[in-house]
Amino acid sequence: MSLYIDLLYDYFVGYPKPERWPEELRDNPVAGHSRYAFEEGFRLGVLLMLESTAGELLRP
Repeated sequence: MSLYIDLLYDYFVGYPKPERWPEELRDNPVAGHSRYAFEEGFRLGVLLMLESTAGELLRP
């Protein structure tokens, strides 16, 4: 992968932390970490979308 993708992944997702996974996925590290990474990526995408359209949404 590219250097920037690796840096962003390490910053936002990091190493697996089972305490952040849904309880039903704690015995399945691949699914638990994948779900956590997806949720964080989705949250960041929504925040970026809101930030980029905030000015347009607030206009009358």
